[in-house]
Amino acid sequence: MRWLSWLGVVVVCGLVTAGLGFYKYNEIQAAIAMGQAFPEPAEAVERFVVREQTRRPSLSVTGEVVATQSATLQNELKGRIVNVGFAPGSRVEAGRVLLRLDVSQEQAQIAEARADQKIAQLALDRAVRLVKSGAGSIENRDQARAQFDSARARVSALAALIDKKTLRAPFDAITSLHQLEVGQYLDAGTEITMLVGVDDHVWIDFALPQDSAQVDIGSSVSVTYGDLEQLMVATVIARDASVNVRSRNLRLRAQLVSDAIDLLPGMLVRVSVPLGSVETVTVVPATAVRRDALGASVYLLEEVEEEGQQKTRARRLKVQLATIADVDQEADLIVIREGLKAGDQIAAIGAFKLRDGSLVIPSAPNEAAQDRSVGF
Repeated sequence: MRWLSWLGVVVVCGLVTAGLGFYKYNEIQAAIAMGQAFPEPAEAVERFVVREQTRRPSLSVTGEVVATQSATLQNELKGRIVNVGFAPGSRVEAGRVLLRLDVSQEQAQIAEARADQKIAQLALDRAVRLVKSGAGSIENRDQARAQFDSARARVSALAALIDKKTLRAPFDAITSLHQLEVGQYLDAGTEITMLVGVDDHVWIDFALPQDSAQVDIGSSVSVTYGDLEQLMVATVIARDASVNVRSRNLRLRAQLVSDAIDLLPGMLVRVSVPLGSVETVTVVPATAVRRDALGASVYLLEEVEEEGQQKTRARRLKVQLATIADVDQEADLIVIREGLKAGDQIAAIGAFKLRDGSLVIPSAPNEAAQDRSVGF
């Protein structure tokens, strides 16, 4: 009779298991039905209509503003300041006295030297007269001449020493800031001020890779600064004699009239250098291009009919980007060599949310983005 008890237990367990399985099955089916009742999610993106634009290939590099005249003024001799002749950041003319050091000791020495020179001059004149009259020797005359030359040289040396303690502006310039005060003692080689020449133009120094350095003297380059949209044109005036052995770049220098914007030496600017002839290219916003291990791609927007309704879906499309050697990839627009044609509609802003086959809700094309151009 014991087996009947065990059989009853097995039957009860089986019924409980079947009941739980049936309950779980109904729960899963209800969840599936609820999920199917919700509409397919759609991603909002900005629509961009691909266009072809005519441009000239260019390479954009960083350039540095350089003054046509500049110098760091330092004192050659040590001494105490007796006069400061310029204000910090002021404009000075060529020859203006900027700084005087104490020369009282040198002035006393030069007075003594001039007296010695006068005595030597009198002795020389006397020796010359005696030689002419036959009463003096040529040896005494030559010794007197040597003493006179020595005294005159000492006067010249002291005069040069005094002059070195007076610092003058070598050209019209703007001075840098300073904290010089009368009575301050300066060691030799102390930096007094930085002088930047006053001119109506500045130099723009930049470097190009050796493969793209075929820029002729006299050609024009475009210069932009910061967020300013103003485009300035500079003329290439010089190029370095050799390529840098470390970077393999060639340095060039362009001259730019600086009346349009106040460019200060040391500022960084963007220099756009033309590299070839005018060509027609296809451009897209940088936000539309997705990059991964398989390369670059965009999402093409296609109109499809599903269940009697017009919908827009995204299809991933591989594209080939232009290389640096071909064109300059600007920050907000990228040149496409292969994969797209004029008139194609792609996802721009919001493309990062898409996957192949995603349902999308595209907005109207951004007219500002459509009207942008690359190069010049």
